[in-house]
Amino acid sequence: MSISLRDITNENWIECIFLTTNKEDKHFVCEEFVASNALSLAQSKVQKGWITKGIYSDETMVGFTMYGYCEQHNFFEICRLMIDHKYQGKGYGRTALLHVIEELRKDANCNEIFLSFAPKNLVAKQLYESIGFEDTGRMVEGECLYKMLLKKSSQC
Repeated sequence: MSISLRDITNENWIECIFLTTNKEDKHFVCEEFVASNALSLAQSKVQKGWITKGIYSDETMVGFTMYGYCEQHNFFEICRLMIDHKYQGKGYGRTALLHVIEELRKDANCNEIFLSFAPKNLVAKQLYESIGFEDTGRMVEGECLYKMLLKKSSQC
């Protein structure tokens, strides 16, 4: 399985907005556990600091992610991570999440990464904890806030 992150562009944004976690393939502005990709792309154009990427398995877009520096909360955040319902349960989310963490690690100012999720989203909770995110004990907009400390290699 070859997973890659690719910029959302004029060529793939429509494909991106038609991905959904909804098993009936219905599209809503806010889905059960995640904002729609259309809402996320709009947010990324209005708020500074967000990076939007399609999650690809070879040449097929299977998901979407949005991450970067959240000015509202003053921290680096993985704001969105979604895999289309047709591709869930195949390990794409875990691999994509690891790619996003590596991208954020490249930023010299990024020492910790935050993310949040709906308390009822037990699949996300298990995934995030298995990768090393820890519960902060705080809630943000009704969601559990988790963080991961990045160990920076010191240059001697």
